[in-house]
Amino acid sequence: MSDKQDEQRSDYVPPIARGIAFFLVGLLGIHFAATFLWNAPDNPIKDSVRDEMRSYIQPFFQQNWSLFAPNPVSSEGEVLLRARTEDPVTGDVRTTEWISPTELEWSVVRDNPAPSRVSRLSSNLHRRLNTAWNRLNDEQKDIVADDYDDMTVWSPLADDLIEAQGGETSSRVANLVRADRVLTGYATQVARAMWGENIVAVQFQLQRTPVPRWEDRMEPEPDNPDRTYRHFGWRPVLVNDGQDDDAFARTLLRLRDQVRGVAS
Repeated sequence: MSDKQDEQRSDYVPPIARGIAFFLVGLLGIHFAATFLWNAPDNPIKDSVRDEMRSYIQPFFQQNWSLFAPNPVSSEGEVLLRARTEDPVTGDVRTTEWISPTELEWSVVRDNPAPSRVSRLSSNLHRRLNTAWNRLNDEQKDIVADDYDDMTVWSPLADDLIEAQGGETSSRVANLVRADRVLTGYATQVARAMWGENIVAVQFQLQRTPVPRWEDRMEPEPDNPDRTYRHFGWRPVLVNDGQDDDAFARTLLRLRDQVRGVAS
């Protein structure tokens, strides 16, 4: 065999290896394009694929510069919620206690290096709604704390928020209303899983608890940490088409039982 033939054989790459290499390079290119578009300023292309990008970027590739010095993340965010239930026989309405579905979801993370996306569900909703709330003026913050009984496509809330900023529409109103509606749907599912289907209204709060400083990490947790709250009023139940209440309830109740088992 000639030296030329030996050289050609040593340079030979099997077709399957070339195919895998092209596939991986393609995936890497798609990832870079998605992250670039996600971090780019708002534009028509980004608006058209925003939901698809969000499902990919969050929570797996969420970037938060607060992870780094000099201002690292210094608090934990939780969603608290409660509900009003109506007795189908007497018509009596009862208000439940406040619960934290976020605490249940955190149980998926403990002792698990690769937790399911369910562990970030309410945390992502907290971040999204908290960001929108922070952009409101004081009058608008008071408005979202009011109760709303009839929320057809959430237009009453949107109309009140727009009026509070002089009658002009803006992205901050749209973002708040969209996040409020999404969290209402989530709260409805949690409430139905915990207290049955006779739910007539839900209410939620955003709670932030300060994380102890590094040098204080071994100290006992204070009985009354200096928490802050974002208040939202009562909302009517929201059940979206196509959601699987049974699957959601099975997952949530399994997490609840795990937390109770660890506590006992």
